[in-house]
Amino acid sequence: MKNYLLPCLFVLLNFTANSQKMYNGQWGGMDFGMMTTGRTDEWKNNIPQSSSFSLNLFEYKLPIFKQYLGLTTGMGLNFKTFTFDDKYTMVSSDTSVSLVTGNPTLFDPTGVVKNSRLNLGYFQVPLLLDFAMKQREKKSFYLAAGVVGGVRMYANHNLRGKYADGDRFNNTMTDNKKFHSNLWNLEAMLRIGYGAIGLYGSYNLTSLFHSDAAPSIAPIVFGFTFNIDYEDDKDKEKELEGIDF
Repeated sequence: MKNYLLPCLFVLLNFTANSQKMYNGQWGGMDFGMMTTGRTDEWKNNIPQSSSFSLNLFEYKLPIFKQYLGLTTGMGLNFKTFTFDDKYTMVSSDTSVSLVTGNPTLFDPTGVVKNSRLNLGYFQVPLLLDFAMKQREKKSFYLAAGVVGGVRMYANHNLRGKYADGDRFNNTMTDNKKFHSNLWNLEAMLRIGYGAIGLYGSYNLTSLFHSDAAPSIAPIVFGFTFNIDYEDDKDKEKELEGIDF
């Protein structure tokens, strides 16, 4: 059996590589968007200063019907920053996390906070139903919808401002409970565009924090996506130009 295992593995890897070249998925590249927590209380965030940046490192599109319809998966990294009202400071206990007024985490409680931010990083894997008019993304309209699963890599809280004596501070705090943020993240995503430029939006299906530690927060993200066509074989691109919708 070992004599057949290596050739079969080689064929599978070769098929995967060729399939990726033949059918361009709508995942690889970069996403940049703004976020809202959807809350109206102290958990309401400053939307223009709250960002979600994704570096989508790998994609693979499994065709269902030629280039027109397929399932796209891959992997990537996502970095989220929530900016809250500067009068609030994040405090994490053994059982909960909350935003409180004042500056209980500063050495000088008279310090003035200018930025209060929660930073989270995720490793992500998508599963998208992917429609495209052409095999390559050049001059092609596309639409993709599905879910993106993630596992949290880190969580920290950053405070920036000035002390009473005028000295600036930039404090990044960590917590052994990761501020009670959920380890697993699942969001519904829609991506639409033409060529390398597109729009995307996502809605969290899971809460940002554990249900018994903080209010339910399901972030909404909307922004731009910049797709990368991994195919750089010009001869193959010429062969595929005539195949469109």
